[in-house]
Amino acid sequence: MTTGEKIAALRREKGLSQEALGEKLGLSRQAVSKWEADQAVPTMDNLVELSRLFGVPVDTLLRPDEPLPGKEQKPPEGVKLSAEGLKISYAPVLTRKTKWFIIILAVLMWVSVLGNIYAMARVQSLEEQLRTLQMQAQPQETESTVQQSTLEEDALSEHDIAYDLQYDANKTVSTTLKLSLSARPKELNPDTETPKFTIQSAGESWTCAAILEQNNSYVGSTEIPMRDAFTVYLTLTNRENRDVRNLLLETVSGISNEYQLEFSYQWMDEQGEALMDGSAITSENGSTTIRGQLQYRFYNAWSDRFYAYPVKCRLVLREDDTELKSQEISLVEYNEENGQYYAYGRPDWTVPKSFEDLELIAEATDSYGRVHEWHIHDYEIEETVP
Repeated sequence: MTTGEKIAALRREKGLSQEALGEKLGLSRQAVSKWEADQAVPTMDNLVELSRLFGVPVDTLLRPDEPLPGKEQKPPEGVKLSAEGLKISYAPVLTRKTKWFIIILAVLMWVSVLGNIYAMARVQSLEEQLRTLQMQAQPQETESTVQQSTLEEDALSEHDIAYDLQYDANKTVSTTLKLSLSARPKELNPDTETPKFTIQSAGESWTCAAILEQNNSYVGSTEIPMRDAFTVYLTLTNRENRDVRNLLLETVSGISNEYQLEFSYQWMDEQGEALMDGSAITSENGSTTIRGQLQYRFYNAWSDRFYAYPVKCRLVLREDDTELKSQEISLVEYNEENGQYYAYGRPDWTVPKSFEDLELIAEATDSYGRVHEWHIHDYEIEETVP
């Protein structure tokens, strides 16, 4: 029998419909139907649950040559199996070929018995390995909402949410939040509940494994795409009736502000004083001259420390998408007294273009590899790329 045929037979023995079996496993009727039609294979988690529900080893469900409990294999023609142990009587006279068949059959039966013993021991080992592998797996995107269940907002003795920005240019989502989570439930049932952390943000949802520590706290870590706000739950699923408890940790917001660079600039004269007469940029008779000392100033308006800071700066003169002039700005300097970063450039450019047709851009690359751009005018500034 195939795995699907065995699941169907065991389901009928239990008097369950496909929909009822799906509800016990937290799945849809269509998922069970695909298993029984051998169009899909259950995951290891589902195989373990099926093994517990039907009272058969996982090995029995997977191996086509392994009969179901209580389903005796039909003996070969001419061989009769009596009820007394494994005594075998023969209707015809034994031939050499029949003797060898009986010997092989006996060996196969012993191998099957040993296989069942090994499978039962293996299931226990696999359960432990699954918990370890879940911690190493990448976070998986799940349904857009927390599973319909009991929501408990005051069910934790304590909790902690720590996050930090990560950058990897080789990833599809290059800027992510690395989360470290912990929660200690007031009601702890590790023997009957399966734990995980669920993170929600603007209709999206992610999960990661929750591991129980000696102090009765669940801990977990994962990465999610950069989001300005998210909500964290400790999700506890009852292994018997599949009831789910979602224990609210908290909703964290305003995250993106902590990782943005704020920028201002000013033109300066030879004495280092602010130059406010507009003489640094002149444009007349279809020609533009940009000459003077330009100061970049970076600051963080939302925090007392920089989560992101500038590591490289440029001044760029563009016409549409074409760079006409560019200049690397001096290395960024940090002023501890006012907690700000400064960089300086000294352009001396003349181009046969009207300034109305040009863009003068202050460009900065931050510590996470993100490139920021701001327009430079005579007296004001506006950010063009967040």
